[in-house]
Amino acid sequence: MPLIRQSGAIVVRLDGKEPRVLLVTAKRNPRNWIFPKGHIEKGETPEVAALREVKEEAGVVGKLIGPAGILEYRFLGIKARVEYFVAELMREAGPPEDGRQREWCKFDEALDRLSYKNTRKLLRKAWKFFEA
Repeated sequence: MPLIRQSGAIVVRLDGKEPRVLLVTAKRNPRNWIFPKGHIEKGETPEVAALREVKEEAGVVGKLIGPAGILEYRFLGIKARVEYFVAELMREAGPPEDGRQREWCKFDEALDRLSYKNTRKLLRKAWKFFEA
């Protein structure tokens, strides 16, 4: 089974009283809310790919804080391995990619909106970076 390497980020906005986490709608199924992620291009590190995907899919620029974890899944006979990082929002650089929505959610709202159990678990782990 082929393995596809991907990278993504859990981006957090810290400009208010309560941190907010970035979610985007999935390209294939716009009812699903996910973290921005995508393929690692030739010559890219996972870190560079994560920041590029965040900008391409969500229209935001972030700064990496640290690793969040690795998720694996299968889709249409292909195995994907996604390396996620935690990032802090630096600025919004434009609208999200065509066909996607972008939403800044409180922690509990993000847990409710995230479409997959493994990404909810990853968010709980990553949130420790922001707990006082």
